This record gives sequence, structure tokens and C-alpha cells, in this order.
Amino acid sequence: MQHFLLNRNFMNMWLSNLSSILSSRFKELLIPIVVLGLTKSPLVTGFVALSQQLGPIIFAIPIGTWIERKDKVKVATGANMLYAVCVFILTFLFVQEEINSLVISCVLFMMGILGLVSRTAFNVMIPKVAGRQNLVEAHTKLEGADAICTLIGPIIGGYLLAKAGVGWTMFSCGILALMSMIYIRLVHYEDRIESYSEMKDGVRKGRVFDFYKQSFEGIAYLTANSAQKISTISYSILSFSTVFIVLTVIIHASTILQLSVEQTGVLLAFAGVGNIVGVVVMKWLKKASWVPLLSVLLVISGLGVAMILCSNVYWLACVGMFLFDGALSVAFVVQSSVHQGVTPYELLSRVKSATYVIGGVLGLLGTFLSGAISQYLSTNVSLGVGAVLLIGVGFMILAKRKISTSMAELEPIVVRK
Repeated sequence: MQHFLLNRNFMNMWLSNLSSILSSRFKELLIPIVVLGLTKSPLVTGFVALSQQLGPIIFAIPIGTWIERKDKVKVATGANMLYAVCVFILTFLFVQEEINSLVISCVLFMMGILGLVSRTAFNVMIPKVAGRQNLVEAHTKLEGADAICTLIGPIIGGYLLAKAGVGWTMFSCGILALMSMIYIRLVHYEDRIESYSEMKDGVRKGRVFDFYKQSFEGIAYLTANSAQKISTISYSILSFSTVFIVLTVIIHASTILQLSVEQTGVLLAFAGVGNIVGVVVMKWLKKASWVPLLSVLLVISGLGVAMILCSNVYWLACVGMFLFDGALSVAFVVQSSVHQGVTPYELLSRVKSATYVIGGVLGLLGTFLSGAISQYLSTNVSLGVGAVLLIGVGFMILAKRKISTSMAELEPIVVRK
């Protein structure tokens, strides 16, 4: 990974990613706590949180096709700028104390769409800026940014929320979003805008019918071969678990463990410690066979959730978060590397947007179930469901280990009609 330190474009992407994720970590801690304080209802808290996931579900497929023919840097820059504006609107409303769960939901809905546009453009740039041969290193380094933010984000966010209040914490989120915009604008790389239909037919078709036909090719490609199927399944469980478990842990910390805001921040920060360890370990795993590795990581992550479930002791819950998110972060690196490694570049935007639809639906379901199960049953039941799903899917995909190869040997698989 040493050469990435000399790649200015990739480092600008990394810094943009760091700023964006840190902003999200502040918001992920702040919004549930504020809404829970306003409504006293885990279910309403879940509904507000899922409002940010509705936009990506509705618009992901057409946005992915639209981005294929656009300048990705300009698209990501504009989306980040508008995202920051939404954060500042929320900040103003919080300061004026003219806020309710419906207003928060509406603004989060717009932020979800803008985040989708930014993430899609960003992810399509990775193979071009880093090179396909360096996908594992690139995603490991990007996951390192996530690890840093997961470690320091909840601690700093919790401290700001406790000492400076909601307004200043949200204002910090907006500043970080602007920094992400600045860094992504500095990225330069060569990009030939070409659609998959050009590759097959040699003709660009501009009719609306062809636009939607191309859009839904991304969904079809998610099950076009065994590698894509396993990648899609693993992405689905990762997307569900990330939202479902983290929101449940926040509610669990407040209602069962009776933790303060600062203690909750420290608990979530242990997920960041796990991320950092995972990123360090990943350099020894980049040549591993990807299916067995993914299976083991899901099982370890599930065991971490089980540890949180089985103990009301604070430090054991911290260890559980360490295992859960540490293994999950490495699993995301493996899944992302496989996904981009076997997908032709011409299809990356469409296929990635299709995964956002699936991830968005499951993330929405995870958010709803976290709030509903926590309110009508208990957070212990939610944690039990999460642990069983992670471990179960881990063993399920292990049955497909015969199709596995080393991650260093991944190549695009072109499926022609």
C-alpha cells in the first residue's frame, strides 16, 4: 500500500471519505438520541432513522445509469455541497428549537438521496484511480478511514453533544461535509464514458426505454454468476446488520445498560478499535480464498453480537462491539473487492446502484425491526436475531467454497447475451 501515499488523487479520495464518514458518525449518534429524547419511543426513532434510506431505494437504479454518462468528480462535488446545506438547515432548526420528528425525517430523506449520488460516483472512481490490480489495498485503506472515524467519531460526537449541545454537533457535521466536497473536487483521472450497450451494439441509444433497460441490467447482473450471487448475499446481510445492530446497541445502551451519552460513545468507539485491527490484519489476508474468509468473518461478527447479548457488563459489551464491527469491516473490504473485481468497468455504476437498492431495502427493514422489536419485545431479542443471522449466513456461503479463488486472482466476468 506504500505507493498509495504517492498517489495524490487516491489520497484526496481517502480524505474526502474520511471527512464524509466522520460527519456520518456524528449524525448517527446524534439523531437517534435526539429523537428518542423527543418522542420517548424506540419505534418512532426507528421510523425517523429509516427515512434516510427511502430515497436510495426509490432512486438508486436510475441514478446509477445517469451517473455513467456524467463527470463523476463534478457529480460527487455537487452532491456533497447540497448534503452540507441540508445539515446546516437541520442545525438552524435545532438551534431555533423548531424541530420535530417529521421535519427531521424530511431532511434526512433528501440527505439520503444526495448521499446515494455521492457514494455511487465515488465508488465508480475507485478502480480507475487505484487500478483494478490494487482493489484490495484500495478498499483496505478506505476501510481504514472508516475505522478511524468509527473509533473517534462516537467519542468526539458524544463529548460535543454533552458539552456543546445539538446545534454545535450538527454544525460540525456540516463543516465535515464541506471538507469532503473540497477533497473530492481535487481528484483528477482519465475516464471514458461508455455504456454497456455501446460495448454490445456499438450504438448509443438515448430513448427512455433503453435508459431503463440499461438500468435494470444492473439488477440482473447481481445474479449473473456464482461470485456475484455470493457477493450480493453477503452485501445484503452486511447492510442489514450494520443498521440493525448499531441502532439496537444505541437503544440497548440507553434502556438496558443505562449508559450516559459519553459511555455510549465509548461503547461505539470500540467498534472503531475493531475496525483498525481489522485493517491491520487485512494486509495478511489479501491473497486468501475469499469465500471461506467471508464466511469466517460473518461468524466472528455474529459471536460479537452474542457477547453483547449475553452480558450486562459494560466492558464485555465493549469487547462484543470490538468483535462485531472489526470482523464486519474486513468483510466489507472482501465483499467490495470481489464485487468490483468481477464486474466489468462499464457496468460498475449500474451494478453498484442496484446493490444500493437491495442494501437500502434491507437497511430500512433493519431500522424498522430494531425499533419495533426493541419496543414491543426487547433489545435482547433484537441482538439475538442479529447474531443468528450473521452466523447462519456465514455457514450458508461456506457451502459454495468450491467456486472461490484468491482475491489477488479476481478478474472481470463479462456475461454476454
